[in-house]
Amino acid sequence: MKTQTLLFNLVLVLSTLSLSSVHAQSCGPSKIENWEKARIAQAGNIIVVGSRQYIMAGVYAPEIGDPSKRTDPARPLSRESMTFLNRILANNDRKIGIEFDEEITDGFGRTVAHIFLEDGRNVNRMMLENGLGMVETNPPNLKYQECYYQAEQRARQANRGIWRLSISQPELKFPIALSSELSDIDLGFRIIRGEVRHVSKSRNNIIINLDTTGIRVKREDWDNFNYPDVEALKGQTIEVRGYGFAYQGAMYVVISHPNMIDKLNPYQP
Repeated sequence: MKTQTLLFNLVLVLSTLSLSSVHAQSCGPSKIENWEKARIAQAGNIIVVGSRQYIMAGVYAPEIGDPSKRTDPARPLSRESMTFLNRILANNDRKIGIEFDEEITDGFGRTVAHIFLEDGRNVNRMMLENGLGMVETNPPNLKYQECYYQAEQRARQANRGIWRLSISQPELKFPIALSSELSDIDLGFRIIRGEVRHVSKSRNNIIINLDTTGIRVKREDWDNFNYPDVEALKGQTIEVRGYGFAYQGAMYVVISHPNMIDKLNPYQP
């Protein structure tokens, strides 16, 4: 807890610099659908307006978790991420602009949106640039992907927020984990690093196997991928981002877009 508090204080100091230069690369907006009065942030990527939840498009924020479940603990800096977003809202009279992407709702019935302040700042980008979230690629909602990955990269290079944890507390296995070190309780969203040992196609999946983690691309998403590029990953060490799940004693991640693998993502170095 003490380490996380120190990290959060560091985030607040660094945010002063990043927020002051936000107009240079504002990520939009291109079309504000409507302006709303936010009530509260329930996580670093969830804003409540009235009784409606808005999930921030393209942003994964550390989850608060469920203390009653062993496999759903609070993710590191989840409270700090939520507090930071609430501070942004409070400092801007809670007025937010809503910009939709291709799909307006997610699988949980939440409204998916890019969030803006009156002065044009992109709140999704602010969370990423201050190291309080990671880019999450969810096709067809791909607007601002380049900007968001660049914001994440700046935070990662500066060791802001969650990215500092990979250095100071690698035992957390968050936000980056070695494939070989994952167990059946290391569920949820993270970046998994490992060497590609096997690539093939089955009837229903593209199969990419790391040393101990299986990556799968469902047939419905094959059109998003160039298979020769996937085959060329064999023997390379890659980073794949997504939600890990355990099945028959092994860890798996289902991906739907090349941006979820660093070596296939044009916006990652």
